[in-house]
Amino acid sequence: MSETTTHETATQVAAQPPHRRETFRLAEAPLLHETGMMSMPVMTPQAPEQFMEWVSGGGQVVKVLFGDPEAGGISLVWSRFGPGYVLPRHSHSADCLYYVTRGELSMGRTVLSEGDGFFQPADRPYTYTAGPDGVEILEFRTSSPFDMQITESLPGWGRVVEAVRANRDRWATREA
Repeated sequence: MSETTTHETATQVAAQPPHRRETFRLAEAPLLHETGMMSMPVMTPQAPEQFMEWVSGGGQVVKVLFGDPEAGGISLVWSRFGPGYVLPRHSHSADCLYYVTRGELSMGRTVLSEGDGFFQPADRPYTYTAGPDGVEILEFRTSSPFDMQITESLPGWGRVVEAVRANRDRWATREA
């Protein structure tokens, strides 16, 4: 084997990602906004004044368990939403499989509880409300980098902010 061939083979092997087990721990997981994995939300229409009240209202903890926005590939996100938390209507640029690990959420008339889940195709808007004891979910995405497009209506923002005002104190004591 020539020296060039040996060097090319070593370079090709080094360029391939390692096939090894990787572990993660919820307690050590970074918050989503610390990772750069999700781009800043885009609002359509432009952000109403209620947006800032929602952002600062608390009621949620979102951590990245697995994923790398630079390398791409799959990602796993853990989220906890406090009782009565209303997630504004939005979409993401990647398919996502959601699995409820604790509590419940409602999507219109559909209630999903522990052990239930749903598949949400990329770019399809959705919303849900956390149940009376909140909800914890796992989010399995087909991509590590993804975006968030918020498309909530003005009346919908009213529901979101009403939930923040009604639950802010309770969420603060429970850390969502």
